[in-house]
Amino acid sequence: MEYFMDKLIVTSRHGGRKLIDLDRPRMTIGRAPGSDLPVETPLASRVHALLSARRDGVYVSDLDSSNGTFVNGRKIERHLLRHRDVIRVGDWDIRYIDGNVEPQRETTVAPAI
Repeated sequence: MEYFMDKLIVTSRHGGRKLIDLDRPRMTIGRAPGSDLPVETPLASRVHALLSARRDGVYVSDLDSSNGTFVNGRKIERHLLRHRDVIRVGDWDIRYIDGNVEPQRETTVAPAI
């Protein structure tokens, strides 16, 4: 099986989207200018959450934020992410895409002759 890098699909409160590669073992999420994944919302703490890659998977941890970190609508302290889980920081959604899950391939059927 071919390996694809883990990714995040980040959707801002204004509806903007961007795709980010999880290319480091640790990434911070927050309002601080030095955050690896800056989220521009007053509902996020300066240093809000941490993504960390370990041997058994990618974890998201809340860093004692004011408003909490949520995964699939549930408040978490630490959570092992699964393919397509949605992390919510303030009013931003961050969807985790597991690179080990084979991407769905579009199948086309040729018309009958």
